[in-house]
Amino acid sequence: MPAAPRNSGAIPSLDGIRAIAVSLVFAAHSGLENVIPGGLGVTIFFVLSGYLITTLMRIEHGASGTVSFKAFYLRRVLRLMPPLVVVVAIAAVLARLGIANGEFTPAGLASVLLYFGNYFVIANDFHGVPEGIGVTWSLAVEEHYYLFYPPLALLLLRFARVRVSVALLVTMCVAVLAWRCWLASHGGSEAWITMATDTRIDAILAGCILALVANPWLDPPRSRNPVRDQAILGGCIAVLLATLAIRNEFFRETFRYTLQSLAIAPLIWLAVANHDRPTFRWLDSAPMAYVGKVSYTIYLCHHLILCALQKQLPDLPWLAIAALGALLTLAVAEPMRRLVEEPCARLRKRLHGSPAPRVVLAEQVS
Repeated sequence: MPAAPRNSGAIPSLDGIRAIAVSLVFAAHSGLENVIPGGLGVTIFFVLSGYLITTLMRIEHGASGTVSFKAFYLRRVLRLMPPLVVVVAIAAVLARLGIANGEFTPAGLASVLLYFGNYFVIANDFHGVPEGIGVTWSLAVEEHYYLFYPPLALLLLRFARVRVSVALLVTMCVAVLAWRCWLASHGGSEAWITMATDTRIDAILAGCILALVANPWLDPPRSRNPVRDQAILGGCIAVLLATLAIRNEFFRETFRYTLQSLAIAPLIWLAVANHDRPTFRWLDSAPMAYVGKVSYTIYLCHHLILCALQKQLPDLPWLAIAALGALLTLAVAEPMRRLVEEPCARLRKRLHGSPAPRVVLAEQVS
């Protein structure tokens, strides 16, 4: 596979996409789950993660001819673990004080910190962790991807042509879809189909495919074609709306996730490739960029805060709960950014001494 060109600077639009994803999740958990598709926000995070990780690896492989697993895993630990530990500590204190429902059992605590929380909450129906901390199931899916994908990516980058790499990843996606269909038709639980790594990893792989075959940041830019781009935009939005409108249970547990991933990947391509066009420029606005930068902490703590507010203030209207929850969530996210995430980001730079393009991409992966 040919070496990837080196691009400097932050990839545009990605923080804005993160802001959209976390806003969907927050709105759903604030009481609008029948109107706002929070699960779609998680799928957006998955596709984006696959795209960014693979883009980072293409750049590193293009620069050095290899991928450093040690640097990759250390980078992941420094990015993900410190905020998680802080939020887990907050959750434990709130639960012990009776402010939040539930409490960590030893197994529940281990599942969150060691990234097998998705299978734990599937088996225990969210018992064993404080109410609201169960959102960490998606972190487990991503962590399992981080474990198996780098060796595979190195093999693909070193030995395989793009078509072979894409064919393999598409085959894996089809296998996951077939597995979901089998589970849905043989009595598999909705929790397993919704949260297990073996049933949701295809969304991340869709982002990997985008990064390999049509990367808007690394590959030669295509000529501007507003008619084509508007058709892609409209078609992808139509597909997403259709996946939300169709209420058939079998479809919702199987093809919905595949179609959403297939629609989200082109939207990411459009947003990055056309970031300077009016249709997508707003994704890089200051408010969207800020929410995107603190989206990880928002995702970790928002549901815990909302559940605690609902317990302590049961008579408060949902809109007031949502507004207060948003303020408190940002009150956690901002100090986390300043006191935890930014120092860890500086440490990652010192540890790796990476060239600017690689550092920027490492910073952007959520």
